[in-house]
Amino acid sequence: MNFQTPLSALVPGTSGRLLTALVAHHTADASSPLALDELSRAAAVTPAQMETALFRLGLLGLIAPRHGGEAVCLVPGHIVWDALRQLTDLRGRVVDTAREQTRAHLHPAPEYLALSGAVIEGTATHSADVLELIVVPPTAAPADWDDGLAALVTQMSRALGNVVVPRRARSTREAEAMGSESTVRILPA
Repeated sequence: MNFQTPLSALVPGTSGRLLTALVAHHTADASSPLALDELSRAAAVTPAQMETALFRLGLLGLIAPRHGGEAVCLVPGHIVWDALRQLTDLRGRVVDTAREQTRAHLHPAPEYLALSGAVIEGTATHSADVLELIVVPPTAAPADWDDGLAALVTQMSRALGNVVVPRRARSTREAEAMGSESTVRILPA
């Protein structure tokens, strides 16, 4: 999965690039008009290509009615904007999924679990870009605890569409040293 520009990955071509630029504008200042040349640059789409896509967005009610060549005015309160904005930043959903899957697969819970790598940084653009699970197993881990970790890695890989790699540490201090500024700690909460 492309976590850097997920809308463009899910909606390829002109429409995805245009939606990405419009969501960015909606987030920054939904009430101000957006000049076509500015939108064209932000979306890397020619004005001629934009008009067809903008027409369709107008039919959906995401933008106000307009004539060809006019600036784009968003309909800020349209219910789809929040959903689209959530798709542009999936980091929170990755964290929530990791929490849910950890509860489902790791018994007892690890002493420490954090997420690191290109997926959590939001820079992943290819399915080979990784999410690292930095884990300190519980001190009294049962013999089958590693099976739960393998199941967690498999489930997370499927859920994300990216490679998930576990990295073991012997202590919380060692685990924290493995991370970076963008590392997100899951456990302890």
